[in-house]
Order: sequence, then structure tokens, then C-alpha cells
Amino acid sequence: MTAATPRQARVTSTDGTEIAVTVTGQGRPLVVSPGALNAAQDWQLLADLLAPHFTTYAIDRRGRGASGDNSEHTVQREADDIAVALDLAGPDAILLGHSYGGLVTLAHALHQPPAAFILYEPPIPLGGPVGGDALASFEEAVQAGDLDQALTLGLRNFLKFPDEAIEEFRQTPFWAIRASMTPTWAREMRAMDSFGDDLTRFATLNIPTLLVIGELSPRWLTDVSHHLHQALPDARLVEIPGEAHDAFLTGPHALADAITTFAADLPH
Repeated sequence: MTAATPRQARVTSTDGTEIAVTVTGQGRPLVVSPGALNAAQDWQLLADLLAPHFTTYAIDRRGRGASGDNSEHTVQREADDIAVALDLAGPDAILLGHSYGGLVTLAHALHQPPAAFILYEPPIPLGGPVGGDALASFEEAVQAGDLDQALTLGLRNFLKFPDEAIEEFRQTPFWAIRASMTPTWAREMRAMDSFGDDLTRFATLNIPTLLVIGELSPRWLTDVSHHLHQALPDARLVEIPGEAHDAFLTGPHALADAITTFAADLPH
């Protein structure tokens, strides 16, 4: 087995839920909390690129991949999952949160700041509820087993993807995988809508922070990161040209370069 060969680890969260973590590489630990429609496997391309210099701990967040679940879902329970993954990785771990996984990492950091932080477009509801009234039709599609329609509605109403972008996405091999993850999206949308829009609470996070945005990402998502850039005491912002919300899949080399550059300036 080489250093780049992924291995599976399991940790047990505070409520007894087993959380699966895919560990790849050698070097400074990087703990990844994926977004609502992603799992650890989606971060493997990036983990492989980083393997010579980082040990990536990619989490299967509860309810997806190889992890267990609990019927009672809160952001705090998922923050507890982050805590046990960080315990596995070690005290100098960089914590990366993507999309909804970024909200989870922010909730964790308020109680236990990591050594360093990377946030990739966390969807803080600055403009009001993200799910709101659109949740009802989305849940109806999920309950009817029409996960294709659920994904279409979620991308259109939650993430504000234009219809042409949705149709392009539908032609990719990722569509069916994302559709299979829609059943847990509704509960995460509710948690997102209740997350609050007060950014001043993060002013105490005086830790090195990299905010990553994609040039082609939805404007409302990039606006959140720009506001966070002002709110966080030690933050820098980098835009990845030609990429959108999923650069770890569509532009992993560019994202790996951004992470490597950021980490090079961190104390060891």
C-alpha cells in the first residue's frame, strides 16, 4: 500500500453514530466536511493530488456514504462529528468545509477553533431563507420517490441554478449520484435556514482562514464569502477562474494549488 492509497477509518460521534472517514496521503492533516449532495468519494481526486504533502481525512457526513445516521438531525450533532474526526487527525489539522459542510465547520469552530480554516462557499442565509416555501414541493418529490425531480427543484430553487446549467449537469455522470443524496437535503435546508445571518459571531475566529469561491458560482453564494472576508479577522479570499461550486471535481488541480499555497504560509 502506497501513501496515496486510501484507507477507511471509523469514529464514533457523541450520540453514538458511526462516522466513516477516508484517509489519503501523508503530511499535514486536512479534514474535509463535504456539502449536502457530496460524500467522501467526491473528494478523492483532490485527496490524490494532495497526497504527497497532506493527509486528507474526507468525512462521509451522517446519512450518506458509509456513515450511520440518527433520526434527530441538528447542526450541532454534525459539529460533534467534525470534532471526533479532528481528534483522529490531530491538533494541527486544517479544517475544510464545503457548502453546507462549511456551515457545520463554522458551528464547530465557534466552540473549538481549528488550527486553520478553509471555507468553500458556505451558504449562510444572508438574503433570507434558502429553502423556505420551496421545501414543500421538494419534499413531495422525495416522498414520491422522484429523486430526479427533487434534484431539479433543489438546484433551481435552493442553489438558484439557471435551467440551462441544470440541463448541462443532467448530462453528466454525477447527476444520478447527486439525486440519490436528495433525501437528506430537506433536513439540511431547514438547518441552513435556521443558522442565522449574524456574521459578527465569527469575529472571534482569529485563525488563518482561506475563503474559496468559483468565478462561475451563483452570485448569492460568492456574496456570502465576500461578507465573511470582512467579518473574519485573519481571512484571505481566492477566486478560482472558470470554476463554480464543485472545483474539487471539475478543477481539482486549481483547488489543490490554492490549498497548498495557503498551507505554505501557516505555522507548523
